[in-house]
Amino acid sequence: MTTPYESYFRMQLAMWEGWTKLMAESFLACDRLVEHQTKMFEHPRFIRWHDTIPRGADWFDHYGHRAHDVDVERV
Repeated sequence: MTTPYESYFRMQLAMWEGWTKLMAESFLACDRLVEHQTKMFEHPRFIRWHDTIPRGADWFDHYGHRAHDVDVERV
């Protein structure tokens, strides 16, 4: 014969197992996310090798590279 609390115990046990599986999967997902982000930032295209002061007009000169130059028209 079953006790009146057995169904409650089974429900709580099922909820506990579901919660622990959910937390384990969420931690694994966060771990994978961090792993992919570190791999992305270790990729060679994220290395700032072009962070030098330009010495004049250049084919590869962009707006942001010459922002520190002196504007001779305003001096």
